[in-house]
Amino acid sequence: MGLLAGKIALVTGGGTGIGKAIAARFHAEGAAVAICGRRKDVLAAAAGQIGSDESRVMYGTMDVTRPEQVSDFVTEVVERFGGLDVLVNSAGIMRFGALTDATDELWSELLETNVLGPWRLMRSAVPHLRARGGGSIVNLSSIAGHKSLPNAGVYCTSKSAVTMMSQVAALEWAGDRIRVNIIAPGLVEETELADPIFGPEGVPAFYAKLRDLHPIGRSGVPRDVADTALFLASDQSSWMTGVVLPLDGGRHLATNRPPI
Repeated sequence: MGLLAGKIALVTGGGTGIGKAIAARFHAEGAAVAICGRRKDVLAAAAGQIGSDESRVMYGTMDVTRPEQVSDFVTEVVERFGGLDVLVNSAGIMRFGALTDATDELWSELLETNVLGPWRLMRSAVPHLRARGGGSIVNLSSIAGHKSLPNAGVYCTSKSAVTMMSQVAALEWAGDRIRVNIIAPGLVEETELADPIFGPEGVPAFYAKLRDLHPIGRSGVPRDVADTALFLASDQSSWMTGVVLPLDGGRHLATNRPPI
């Protein structure tokens, strides 16, 4: 019996990187898993790698910035699997730039995806979690949500908002036995987050430059986040809610560094 045996989980951004690793970890621990994202071909490939048993794996295209797509997919998951016990908001985007150069469009893009997206998922999922007698929500924030990083002001603001929103939700839904916890990773390699900023050819240099910022001596990998998400999703953390869990190799202990 796995830690999530009999549970039903929805993971956004499940086609690649952190989301895919979380979904695979949950499936290995006995959960039925639904993944979503914007690219059907990527999701189909990820679902096949997560598990061949279609009774416990499903995928669907869904854009977190589109409210109707969010509610429709949550409904589809509940109809397919019979309920919902765990929600992981892993989908997100990262952009850099000085605050003086930030445009209204950039603010809208980051807030729509990183803040309103998770809120829409939670809003749609809570009635179904409540119907099951409770559940667990795990939201992905970032070290940027509690450390001010130069040239990442809009991103920092969006991730800080995720943290505060999650903690308010933890208080509001505690009486329904719905726990809401937050993972705040440092740099996680093997994802696509940095690709739009540096291009695939520039990402390795970006990774190499930031590894030494983590006192433990390495950056993270998706499996690190998946293991932590499993703990927060399972009954092993049943007395935890509203927690911001730094997952950064000790980087949150270090002082801020100059811009890259």
